[in-house]
Amino acid sequence: MKKHFKNAALAALIMVGPLSMAGTASAQQNRRDVREERQDARNDRRENRQDARQAQRWNQRQHNGYYSNGRFYYGQPSTSIQSRRDYRPAYQQWRRGDRLPSYARTQYREVDWRRERLRQPPRGYHYVRDDRGEVLLVAVATGVILSILLNN
Repeated sequence: MKKHFKNAALAALIMVGPLSMAGTASAQQNRRDVREERQDARNDRRENRQDARQAQRWNQRQHNGYYSNGRFYYGQPSTSIQSRRDYRPAYQQWRRGDRLPSYARTQYREVDWRRERLRQPPRGYHYVRDDRGEVLLVAVATGVILSILLNN
């Protein structure tokens, strides 16, 4: 009888052992799943923030300045300014009397007024074409815009 009892107890332990191990394994698996879901949610939020920032990234053809702290600045912003919350890329139309920023003076190409069939610029002025195709009559020394010819 003792022998049968020992065999039955041993058989019961053999049967119950894997079940208890499976219970702990499934609990560990559930914890891993929860952790992975949290990590996925964090990654999704991070990607959404990066997508929003990329949508606001500087594009030379679309922007000639940016707003920061409620003020408009001409030129390309630094990366530290782009990371600020109040940064917003923008485009501002050129107006007569505006001054071309230094980046535009070096970047914009001079236009041959004879080839474009424009009138001869006054002394001290020259024509430049901006990245949107507008032709500007600009003072050579100061960069002040005298006239704007829109590209049709």
